[in-house]
Amino acid sequence: MKEKILFPARELEVAVSAEVVVVGGGSAGIAAAIASARNGADTLLIEQSGCCGGMASRGLLTSIICMTDGKNILADGICREFVERIVADMKLPEANYQWQNIHPESVKKTADRMLEEAGVKVIYETIVADCVVEDGCLKALRCFSPCGNFAVSGRIFIDCTGDANLAALAGVPFEYGDDEGKVMAPTLCVMYDNVKYPDDRRNGIGRKEWKEAEKNHDLPVEEHHFVGFYRNGEASGSGNLGHIYNTDVLDVFSRSKAWGKGRELALHYHQFFREHVKGFEQSSLTLSADMLGVRESRRVIGEYRMIADDYFSRRHFEDDIGSFAYPIDIHSDVSDAAKQSAVEQNIRKFAYAPGENYGIPYRALLPKNTVNLLVAGRCISTDRAMQASVRVVPGCMITGEGAGTAAALCAAESCMPRDLEIRKLQAALSKQKYRPR
Repeated sequence: MKEKILFPARELEVAVSAEVVVVGGGSAGIAAAIASARNGADTLLIEQSGCCGGMASRGLLTSIICMTDGKNILADGICREFVERIVADMKLPEANYQWQNIHPESVKKTADRMLEEAGVKVIYETIVADCVVEDGCLKALRCFSPCGNFAVSGRIFIDCTGDANLAALAGVPFEYGDDEGKVMAPTLCVMYDNVKYPDDRRNGIGRKEWKEAEKNHDLPVEEHHFVGFYRNGEASGSGNLGHIYNTDVLDVFSRSKAWGKGRELALHYHQFFREHVKGFEQSSLTLSADMLGVRESRRVIGEYRMIADDYFSRRHFEDDIGSFAYPIDIHSDVSDAAKQSAVEQNIRKFAYAPGENYGIPYRALLPKNTVNLLVAGRCISTDRAMQASVRVVPGCMITGEGAGTAAALCAAESCMPRDLEIRKLQAALSKQKYRPR
């Protein structure tokens, strides 16, 4: 039996209070906070690192993909505005709504500007360590930062942590992984510089060379699901390269070990690029991400649990807060050639035809056993297959905008999220479609 220690309880000063408190400054959190503030709520965003953007900034994510269903822009709100402003900062002529490569510094700057313009208060370098809950109602958060311990109080809270950390602290039931508790392997993304691009190729660079080495049994590591490298500047780019297999992202030791494995893999992949991919001979490995690229973690149990049949039926709901169309994309959890190779085959197999999409119901954002908590991002209420579709940036921002708008309306009407009239929320979201300047 493990040793247990009782820490002494102590009172904490409430350093700040807000009508809406958003925890987590990734893509879902950015959208939630901006939507809340633009709808008139006094909004606070708590972020554990020193910048917002999550995987799109600290995680060195290569691209924001699949904002459309092939005919219609589905992420036609804060996500579209975010991407267009990133593209403008990168001095590119126009955005590609299906596959837009991004530079992490442009993501950071754009997030800063949009949050400031909306009037969101942001606290950086702050971890939410606990919460006070009374009869399912969150009252306050216990926060820790380099400045010490303090409390934050609020009326409506939104969990945008990706791992459903706040929901778990509040006692919300959740699911995790497959039937054996295994989750998709994470990736530690990288940035290269001093690349001499031989042409205007931007997407999936290195795939052809990797497949050739695979055919010749000359791979530096056992990896049969090669994603690729993506150009984001004149001589720079990001790589979504490799998987850190057999990782339990809710085990602190497994998760910590993954960082070392990820950095080791980064060296192998860079050496491969220098030796096999034209233009990368003198390239430098500039940076490995300071955020682990976790694809799958907790999934809260909510008022509605989205399931695979919703995807295959192209199902929509009376309480839709958005639509999405990214395929079911479950990466392997183990280094198994057959499982790895099947991933891309399944994506193609399950992909929708142009114009097809499914709905995201508001109820999937309402976790069980709570009164004033919403969730957004990859931790909303789904089964594993649906989580594998909604987990990418546009899906996270659609749910974030829905949650933030709902929270602001609740604050204005002095009601709780379950009491909000869905037609009012849908009308507000409809008005928020982005109109390019």
